[in-house]
Amino acid sequence: MTASADTISYRAILRLAWPASVAASVTPLLGAVDVWALAQSARPLDIAAVGLGSVIFSLAYWTFGFIRMSVAGLTAQAAGGEDEAEARASLIRGAMIGGAVGLALVALQLPIGYFAFELLSTGSEASAETLSNGRTYFDIRIWGAPFALASYAAFGWLTARGRTDYLMAVSVFMTALNIALDYWFVVGLGWGAAGVAAGTLIAEITGFLVAVLFVLSVMKSHGGIAAHWRPDNFWHPARVKRTLSINFDIFIRTLLLAFCFAWFVQRSGAFGDATLAANQALLQLFLFTGLALDGTAIAAETLVGQALGRKKGGARDRVAAKARYVMAVRKTFILAGAAAVAFVLFYWLAGDPLIALLTPEGPIRAAMKTYMPWVIVSPLMVVIGFQLDGIFIGATRATEMRDSMIVSAFIFIPASLWFAGQWGNHGLWAAFSIYFLLRAATLMVWLPRIEKSFAN
Repeated sequence: MTASADTISYRAILRLAWPASVAASVTPLLGAVDVWALAQSARPLDIAAVGLGSVIFSLAYWTFGFIRMSVAGLTAQAAGGEDEAEARASLIRGAMIGGAVGLALVALQLPIGYFAFELLSTGSEASAETLSNGRTYFDIRIWGAPFALASYAAFGWLTARGRTDYLMAVSVFMTALNIALDYWFVVGLGWGAAGVAAGTLIAEITGFLVAVLFVLSVMKSHGGIAAHWRPDNFWHPARVKRTLSINFDIFIRTLLLAFCFAWFVQRSGAFGDATLAANQALLQLFLFTGLALDGTAIAAETLVGQALGRKKGGARDRVAAKARYVMAVRKTFILAGAAAVAFVLFYWLAGDPLIALLTPEGPIRAAMKTYMPWVIVSPLMVVIGFQLDGIFIGATRATEMRDSMIVSAFIFIPASLWFAGQWGNHGLWAAFSIYFLLRAATLMVWLPRIEKSFAN
């Protein structure tokens, strides 16, 4: 699928979307497998420990998710304008930022771990053993940070080049390896939370190496691995300034997003270990839904970015580019909405079997059944916001994404406290759902700005 095509068919969008959906959804699927493996072991309450430890990485990695997003948007626009040298420069900038941030996290792991667990334990009823095992999980997994964050640049670049099939291959490989290691370390060796962390660490390092191989394959088919390298472009002042500006705005946006998820998990601890473990398990299904729906959003990133890259020509190019943009937005939204309805039906019909698969009979399973309705309706809560994210990323409209998140987060935090105080864990889930609707509403207000930009 290229930017020069006259029309965008549903089939072409699906060719981009379904591999991206698989790639996005396997990450929370791995979290569900972590829950399953620990539930089958002699240490099922380590589910709560992994929930506490993993929320730190969610906060850190989602905070730096701007690396993937900025590389995807900038590369798609460069590819749309047939500027291969800039497409490769965008990858190098992103990979260097990701690797440097990852190394900084490793170097600062002691103060980060100390302050993170101090915050997570504040106001929580989680046991001392759960907190200790969560810290063990953190201490092992942190060593994968440079590889995980550098991989973000590769993932964004592959997406922008329309090779979501390669993105899917890397993600499925990492997940399959991690599942195998989970079973070996957790069920077989009884390592508990430490086993989950060790498996994730190995998978992150190996996945980075596989992603590099796929990036080189794409370069080989676009002029050769050694071609189009212009080192002076890497640090071109205007382009570096634009990259940093986009990255900073998406950094703020993603930091607030990750903080809201972390806040949700931390507030879950106020209801005890069983509810915390249940919310952690349900959150994996919630994320699976949203990220599976993200396939059409990732397709929108590529198509919108390529359309904007085309508008750099004359008036006729701008008209054609605008038509492609409108077509991409409309058709990806239609496919996303259909997928959301399908997921609602799936969770409605398969909710109880999924809960039984993830957890043994007992208080955790009982709590999951109580709060499962929130997961059933979650596709309708997240689909519009996820789709708008893809459009704004492709357009590199980072300022609007930042402002949307600021408004939504600052309403969500006090709402969660009040709702939870009134209705307990149901209130916490209600506030979390409203938060996603607020994200969609605020982005929708600013959406017309992108279409107007084609006149410039």
